[in-house]
Amino acid sequence: MKKLFTNDYIIVENFLSEALCKRWEKKILGNLDIFGADVEPLYGQFAAYYGMIEAGLNESYYRFAEKHNKYLRKEFPEVADIISQAGRLILTHSGLKPDALPLVPRDKKYFQIGGFNLQLRSWNLYNIHTDTEGLLQYPASIFEEKTRAYSCVVSIKRTEQHVHHRGGDLDIWRQRVLAHELDGFYKRDGFSAKSNKLREKVPYQVGNMVLFDSFMPHVVIPFKVKKKDDRRISFVVHFNYRAKTERNPFPHLEYWY
Repeated sequence: MKKLFTNDYIIVENFLSEALCKRWEKKILGNLDIFGADVEPLYGQFAAYYGMIEAGLNESYYRFAEKHNKYLRKEFPEVADIISQAGRLILTHSGLKPDALPLVPRDKKYFQIGGFNLQLRSWNLYNIHTDTEGLLQYPASIFEEKTRAYSCVVSIKRTEQHVHHRGGDLDIWRQRVLAHELDGFYKRDGFSAKSNKLREKVPYQVGNMVLFDSFMPHVVIPFKVKKKDDRRISFVVHFNYRAKTERNPFPHLEYWY
């Protein structure tokens, strides 16, 4: 849908209260057998989709997705409203009515509807990237200008290092780069940006929501914290526009994690 916005991001400050974020932080750090960072532990219900796929654990992801969603709705019921508000914001920021398109989970059984990223104690990889892993089901779409995909990140906890060198915070390049155009974005090393002219610092205070075109390159600033409990926590959900799918043969915004 051409009307949906591109090459832009939205910041909603204090989207979640500090008290709620603290409550979530305590629950997450107190249940590390469930909230393992990325795919560690291997069967953590909140393990990142792309991490499990890259580790060859796609069958585990599918088996745990339904269980995860039930757990999420029970223990973190607020996420349903987060997803709804983010979807409405995509539409209203595009000049459409908040109910112009229905919001549809990718698949109620095999895909997680949202998830928490509990990052490792150190994050040294300077990985400028776009968020296209969620389009694996539609591989041609990562090369198509008509594709509309969005990333929504809510900051639950910053690293203790954020006051020094902005460790764990987020930068976004205000430009849209499709998959086949990335060679023109990166330097010859394949991961550093040729130019920082369009690079912008994003306010990443606890409780802030950042919603952006998934084709905008972005990066988490490297960090290394002393204690495990000082790690970065964020809530993440992805959206993309589908004219139709086999399950939902009508125009909709699809969400997943």
